[in-house]
Amino acid sequence: MEDLRFAMRALARRPTYTIITVLVLALAIGANTTVFSVFNGFFLRPLPYPDGDRLVFVYDSYPKIGLDMAGTAIPDYVERREQAPSLEELAIFTGTQRTLGGQGDPERISVPRVSPSLFDVLGIRPMLGRTFSDDEATIGNDRVVVLSHTLWQTRFGGQADIVGRDVRLDGEAFTVVGVMPDGFGFPNQNARAWVPFAFTQEQMTDDERGTQFSASIGRLKPGATLEGLNTELDAIVQRNLQRLPEFIPWVESSGFTGRARFVRDVAVGNLKQMLLVLQAIVFAVLLIACANVANLQLARMAARRKELAVRAVLGARRGRLATLVLGESLALSALGAVAGLVLAYGGLELVRNLGLDRTSQGFEFALDPTVLVFTAGAALLAAVVSALLPVIALWRDNLGQSIQEAGRLGGGGRAAQTFRSSLVILQIAISVALLTGAGLLTKSFYALQQQGPGFNAESLLTARVGLPQHLYQDDSARARFYERALEELRALPGVSHAAFASVVPFSGSNSQGSVVIDGYTPPEGASPPHTQIRAIDEQYLPALEVPIIKGRNFASRETEPVAIVDENMAHKYWPHGDALGQRLRRTFDAENAWHTVVGVVPAIKHGSLTEDPKKETIYWHYLQRPTPGGVFTLRTTLPPKQLQRAANDAVMRIDPDLPLFDVRTLDERLAMSLGPQRTPMVLTLVFATVAFVLAVIGVYGMLTWAVTQRVGEIGVRMALGAKTSDIVRLVVRNGGRLTAIGLLLGVVAAVALGQLMAAQIHDVSPLDPQVFVIVLVGLAAAAMLASWLPARRAGRIDPMVALREE
Repeated sequence: MEDLRFAMRALARRPTYTIITVLVLALAIGANTTVFSVFNGFFLRPLPYPDGDRLVFVYDSYPKIGLDMAGTAIPDYVERREQAPSLEELAIFTGTQRTLGGQGDPERISVPRVSPSLFDVLGIRPMLGRTFSDDEATIGNDRVVVLSHTLWQTRFGGQADIVGRDVRLDGEAFTVVGVMPDGFGFPNQNARAWVPFAFTQEQMTDDERGTQFSASIGRLKPGATLEGLNTELDAIVQRNLQRLPEFIPWVESSGFTGRARFVRDVAVGNLKQMLLVLQAIVFAVLLIACANVANLQLARMAARRKELAVRAVLGARRGRLATLVLGESLALSALGAVAGLVLAYGGLELVRNLGLDRTSQGFEFALDPTVLVFTAGAALLAAVVSALLPVIALWRDNLGQSIQEAGRLGGGGRAAQTFRSSLVILQIAISVALLTGAGLLTKSFYALQQQGPGFNAESLLTARVGLPQHLYQDDSARARFYERALEELRALPGVSHAAFASVVPFSGSNSQGSVVIDGYTPPEGASPPHTQIRAIDEQYLPALEVPIIKGRNFASRETEPVAIVDENMAHKYWPHGDALGQRLRRTFDAENAWHTVVGVVPAIKHGSLTEDPKKETIYWHYLQRPTPGGVFTLRTTLPPKQLQRAANDAVMRIDPDLPLFDVRTLDERLAMSLGPQRTPMVLTLVFATVAFVLAVIGVYGMLTWAVTQRVGEIGVRMALGAKTSDIVRLVVRNGGRLTAIGLLLGVVAAVALGQLMAAQIHDVSPLDPQVFVIVLVGLAAAAMLASWLPARRAGRIDPMVALREE
């Protein structure tokens, strides 16, 4: 503690040195804290449920048709709940939107339908009242609702007597039976209420197998394993095949089975590798910072040589002197850690804004105790590493002789100079690797953007609508609503196209199903055709500026069943893509319900710019297959957001209880889908820039110090006839030698990093020569500039003044 107090007083007397050193450490420690906070939020923080690591998603899987993770069919859920011994409990749920009426304006809110077992699976008890009973999950008894804490507070003012009162959802009365605690949200934090999932008898029959519009979540029994549960799910399928042999061809061709994955793994996806790479990158930045600080401390120790020598003469042992150096390093790192936490707070905001926020799914990024311990550890590591080389130099020096050597050179001897040169080489090498990685990610990101999604996303406003089933029970009622809504929307000022689609790209939703193609018989062992399904109107393709390659677009009304297919489907199932006039139907349609193909369009991307749009897509005419919900898409000549209120009013003139929701521009949806690519690109670019600046500063600082210590030698050289150009060349050559070695080692490290980041790089080779050349030339130029500045200063030294100082 005495050494720390002495260090703080000494640092206070040298504010410039202290500020620069603390800033360097703060950048590195802040970067490490930011990335670790994200990693901690995804992988280390417990899920917001008791024993959350025992929670698993259980789902249907069709690996042979490329659909590894489908939803859950109701009969499959019923069997798994009863026949899987590894499951302590299993629940089923499906997301729905309902209009909350009553007092205040109608509000479209998320109201998932859930089985009563859901709250037992999650292990969460209500704050007020109760959850659902099994009797309430039956048709006719399901008019009850559990409210979220947020809805209870914002819409009902936190009234304590809310239990037992009625609320109106889609115009129907539901009795409130409970209120969940603050912070609870499932399947995400946007859920505002829950109603029972009541099955019809038909939904529980074998005819519903393959109909997946729901998902299920379960809790493993203590000691049960995921592998054991998957084995049990396979066994259930095999038992069903013995009872239902007619399903054998379907199962064999699609590979159908049941599968389970931990909830955390499903939610996080493939982010783990990306975060580990980022953590390695910021650790490299920390090493560069330590190298810079070590250089500064070597210089600082050289200035303290006489002080340390006097202490040694007075009896101080080398270990005691080393603690003085370490104490100052610890003080600097502690200040750097505090400043780094401030930078990390801003860094987390940057990560959220880049599209990596998963708060709605229960993953919170926060500077919690675990992160604070990590930050303290990073600061301690930085203190020890940055002090290590100065301590070694101190340990190896003869302090008695160093007083005389410091009088001539003041540089800490040749050993210290070698250490400093090695640190500069290390900084340059790491900078090359990081800049190359950032360059590869940046080039990949812009390649994705230039490649585009296959349509024009500019000036498009999208808004979802959902039709209550009890009010719009048949196809004709739905069709009338959509026609009237589109008529109103097309009359709005600035709207050039108003279109409808059951699903729009980059909305996070999809619709898929198997089809039958007239005249096509799947090869033995192959699965039946399985495609993406879209219901659209005649203005949807023009609104997205998707051209018709062959045939024609839909008419506003079609007298015969028709369809449009994309070129993937045309080329896969018909020779030379000649799909016009061919017939197809959904597998559950009657055998005479054939739809004739009237047009072929290009394949477009639906989920992400990184996807390869190989999945076939069929477009049905929306009036021939009116869906219970969909998305209005408006192409405008005005800023799209200006039409949000007008579009909502236009729809509510038709039905005052149907407000639009999830209103976003298609550009916004596209940008959100790029979050997993944008985040590592921006962060790596930021960290690489920091490393680059530190490396250049390291070159400049080392050569500047070297020139300062060689003033006497330079004076002698000039007195003996050396020209200014000779002195400049001497210093620049020293800097060039260090730069060349660093660049060479950096190329090796960059190649290794490129291979590690290959999964994050799209349409760009990890050995892209353009990126390597730009990085090497840019860093070499900056390093040589950093070498030339002290070289120019050396060339201006007056030899007489230098000799007098010597």
